[in-house]
Amino acid sequence: MILVPLKEPGVLYEEKVRKNLEELEGDYYSFLNQTFIEDLHQSNVVSKDGVVLLMNIRSAIEHLDHFKWNVEDFLTDNNWHEIRNFVVNVFLSELK
Repeated sequence: MILVPLKEPGVLYEEKVRKNLEELEGDYYSFLNQTFIEDLHQSNVVSKDGVVLLMNIRSAIEHLDHFKWNVEDFLTDNNWHEIRNFVVNVFLSELK
């Protein structure tokens, strides 16, 4: 979802990160849509804790300055780091 992509031989890392940012923008409007998140919970795909964490991700992205949607900030900015931590916590919450 929003984790830092792995490096691949022969692939420019900056381009790979840029593609991840583009995918994330799409995820924000589809997967991170509040209705979709609630549907996932109703279908028992995501726990109640997972719903809260996904909504935290959505909120953090929503409040992120649009100037931070670039490769350098995605890799180094504390706001993006916080968002990635939310993602890790979603996965961890679903392991319980």
